[in-house]
Amino acid sequence: MRIFETGSGWPVAGSEKKLVRVSSLPATSHSPLKTTGVTLIEMVIFIVIVGIAVTAVMSVFISVGRSGADPMVRIRGIELGQAVLEEIMLKAYDNSTPAGGGCVQFSSASRCSGGPSATAQSAAAFGNDSESRDTFNDVDDYHDIAYCGANVTAADSACSSACQPLLNDAGNDISADYEGFAVCIRVSFAGSEVNNTSPADVSVLDNDAKRIDVIVTDHLNSRYLLSAYRLNF
Repeated sequence: MRIFETGSGWPVAGSEKKLVRVSSLPATSHSPLKTTGVTLIEMVIFIVIVGIAVTAVMSVFISVGRSGADPMVRIRGIELGQAVLEEIMLKAYDNSTPAGGGCVQFSSASRCSGGPSATAQSAAAFGNDSESRDTFNDVDDYHDIAYCGANVTAADSACSSACQPLLNDAGNDISADYEGFAVCIRVSFAGSEVNNTSPADVSVLDNDAKRIDVIVTDHLNSRYLLSAYRLNF
């Protein structure tokens, strides 16, 4: 603390000396400014880590994008096979099957008696009887038929016949609606596959059941097999 004396410094009559008290002020301290940031090495490491993370995420997105439509293609292929199979199952067992239902007789491997003689006595006789798709009337009319959608030249190798345009049950061409899809149809005697040996008197003999196989292929090289059995009645 400093004390200053006011006045001229010489005694003067009537004059008063005044003392002024001045508090000393603390000296201001000036600290250097602190700077923040990252070093070049830290920046490089950060870029490398972010690059690896982005690459991993993008690879997942690319993979999902490529396979995202696969389930829809499979569903469409299965639905096509189901539609064809249901159409076939609505047909008669044999060309000679009575209109009101009933079995047809075979020369062997059949339990039917009293019914008309079967037109297709063996698998070699399977196939359409000079009929078209809209007039097929029994399941083996569809045997070894190959149907192809647009931009497809062959169906599954299980069918040996040449591929023809994909048709619906009314005989209309729907190839453009199923681009990349193909259908192969196979029919065979399969009584032994559904045979029940106990009791023996209700067992199914070979010619009294037919298995219908519908094989659908798509542009993803997927193969869908749908099968059903049609009994002699």
